[in-house]
Amino acid sequence: MYTNRISTTARYNMLVADIQRNEQNYNKLTTQLASGKKVSSITDDPIAAVNIVNTNRQLGRIDTFDGNVKMAMEELDTLDDLMEMAGGYLTQAWDKAVQANNGTYGVTSLKALKVEIDEITKTMVDLANTEFNGNSIFGGANTKIAPYEIDENGDIIYNGTKETNPDYIRKTEVANGVFEVINTTGDKIFGWYKAQAQDEDGNDLFTDVDGNTVIKKIITTYEYDDGTEYTGEVTEDEDDEGNPVYYDENGDELTRVDTTTYTYEDGTDYTDDIDELVSQEDYAGVMGALKLLSDSIQEVIDAKEAGDSTAEEEAYKKMFSTLDMFSDAHNDILTEQTKFGGVYNRLQMTESTLETNNQNLTSYLSSIQDVDLAEATSKWLQAQYAYQASLKVASSSMGMSLLNYI
Repeated sequence: MYTNRISTTARYNMLVADIQRNEQNYNKLTTQLASGKKVSSITDDPIAAVNIVNTNRQLGRIDTFDGNVKMAMEELDTLDDLMEMAGGYLTQAWDKAVQANNGTYGVTSLKALKVEIDEITKTMVDLANTEFNGNSIFGGANTKIAPYEIDENGDIIYNGTKETNPDYIRKTEVANGVFEVINTTGDKIFGWYKAQAQDEDGNDLFTDVDGNTVIKKIITTYEYDDGTEYTGEVTEDEDDEGNPVYYDENGDELTRVDTTTYTYEDGTDYTDDIDELVSQEDYAGVMGALKLLSDSIQEVIDAKEAGDSTAEEEAYKKMFSTLDMFSDAHNDILTEQTKFGGVYNRLQMTESTLETNNQNLTSYLSSIQDVDLAEATSKWLQAQYAYQASLKVASSSMGMSLLNYI
């Protein structure tokens, strides 16, 4: 029979290894109890660590999307409230228009109605210039300027991005690759008014006595002192008094000549009296209806005071036409409200989906990351006892000598 002998060095190494193993387990469980997490570093559990990182990334994106959805819903709430208020003021204006059109009001009553219409117009402009979170709601992409202004001539000018420009759209991402449009344009909701209509090239438009459109064009040419026309590149500068001066490419001074022409849409020259031309107006929406109503009431007042029945009849015709404009403008607002109501409903469903996903991912993250305190405490106590026992064994073993075996 053979007996294996263990050297003192081997015995000490085994004791030290046992102590280190128990100490590491004890320290690991102590860290888990202190942090409440099963995994503190990737070495604890590489697979779980990767899953934790990916899950946290998904939760972070959900938080971002949820913030976008909430902000969009708040803006759409404000947008809906403003359109509701605009519809209410529009209805008031329509009622005033009906009153003014009955033909029984005297000058004093008409003047009072005009004051009310002008106040409604100012209120509409204020509504259209409302901001949310520092951005103009109805400015399209131009969110840092007031979309509307009333100039000294009474024009109601829209300065925002126009509906015809696709760049007016502002979107917010509510899910991976899913975007919602959260804005509209002022000209689509409120319209505008300009006393002088222009074509796409900026030329003023007029109407002749037969109702045909006449285009006013200003053609600019440059000439030398002898009347010879110059067609090359022109440089503009200022003289000592601040007046503009023009030079050709060689530095010789030129004279600017502006020629005004009046032509029909087919290019034929207009040859009748220019004073007979009437400026065409450019208007749309509730802003256009309000301005036309106000102007037509004033025209009726002027005609009544002048005793001009013909002018009064024409003014009433113009006033009557605003009734359909108010009706159309109200329909436009309702259409936009309906459209953004649908967007709001989708955002609500998206918010619910994000909340569900957040709960599911949070539950999964907890299952792979959070410790069970009761179980972890029990294991920690066991590890503590094992660690203390290994220390005691080592301590007892270190004091043994040959005398212990005699």
